[in-house]
Amino acid sequence: MARVASVYVLLFATEVSWLAMVPLAPRYAEELDLSPVQTGALLAVAGFAMLAVALPVGLLSDRIGAHRLTLVGGLVLVASHVWQGIAAGYVELLAARTLFGVGMGVVWTAGLALLSAAPAGRRRSLALGGTITTAGAASVTGPVAAGYLGDEVSLGAPFLLLSGLTVLATAALAAAPAPRETFAPEPRPLRGSLTRGAYERYVLAALLLMVMLGIVNGTINLLVPLELRANGLSAGEIGLVFSVSSAVFVTGTVLVARAAGRGFGLGLAGAAAGIYAILLGVPVVTTATLALIAFVVVRGPLWATLSTLPYPLGAIGADRAGLGHGTVVGMLNVAWGGSNAVGPLLAGALAGVGGSRLGFLPAIVVCAGACAWLLGTSPRRPREATA
Repeated sequence: MARVASVYVLLFATEVSWLAMVPLAPRYAEELDLSPVQTGALLAVAGFAMLAVALPVGLLSDRIGAHRLTLVGGLVLVASHVWQGIAAGYVELLAARTLFGVGMGVVWTAGLALLSAAPAGRRRSLALGGTITTAGAASVTGPVAAGYLGDEVSLGAPFLLLSGLTVLATAALAAAPAPRETFAPEPRPLRGSLTRGAYERYVLAALLLMVMLGIVNGTINLLVPLELRANGLSAGEIGLVFSVSSAVFVTGTVLVARAAGRGFGLGLAGAAAGIYAILLGVPVVTTATLALIAFVVVRGPLWATLSTLPYPLGAIGADRAGLGHGTVVGMLNVAWGGSNAVGPLLAGALAGVGGSRLGFLPAIVVCAGACAWLLGTSPRRPREATA
């Protein structure tokens, strides 16, 4: 129990730090005189770093164990939080966010592999399912707390507080006994693992969901705060808007988990992707404050659906393909990190050319495409999707 709780706290701190940049990015843009692309880089660089480390960490987790790697990730996070808190310029802040991305990649890969060490069944499902609830709780409290701390104390204050929380969680995990961890049933070279996973439809579905989440969330997290800031909202008010959306998200994860348990994984994801594509038309049509606030809040259930399903679907695919769970988690995190890196940069570049409305186009396209593929590949008997 102490081990699981420690991992949850690390995940919580990581998610808060990730989302803290959403309400703070417009302030950094003002104080450091940043362009939309430079501001997008602040949101994207951690994703690039995660992209680089997630798969190697997943492979190492299956071979040498996830416990020690999670501890390393905790130490890296502590250093990155302190650095973000004291960074004096854009280049230094960008470097600190890069280091944070490395720690995030280690914790979200090795940490989830560590939770998978529980025996297969309800106990392991609850441990893995709790990661989404933890991330949801962080997304509720993180943006609003970071926004108000940034307004009232300093832009670095949220990260310095997170460094202390991460120190406590890492120390607690170090004191907890290491579990008997489950390693890959058939250790393979990297190329063999990727090839085997690429032909498993549940792994492919999970990867597609991660790519969609990264591009859509990266686009929203960059463009909507910039528009709300231009409309006169403070960092704290922007954070409050995103926190309300996250509260809806947390509620949605519970309902989605129950629906997925009845066997509607792929079909449910496809339907959510299609509705999301339509909803993303709102900020294209209007950037009025009330419309943007309504858009951010209403997308909560769709965000919950698409976020809750990838890891369970990936676990099904790992079992079917005979791959270690750490390897598949690493593959999923590479997809998430890469799309989170590309999403804000692409949206920022398009917004710089044709305004924020143009920046939402890639997110709409990827949602529509994912909807078509997921609904087309969904099995006729829905229970097969989560069997």
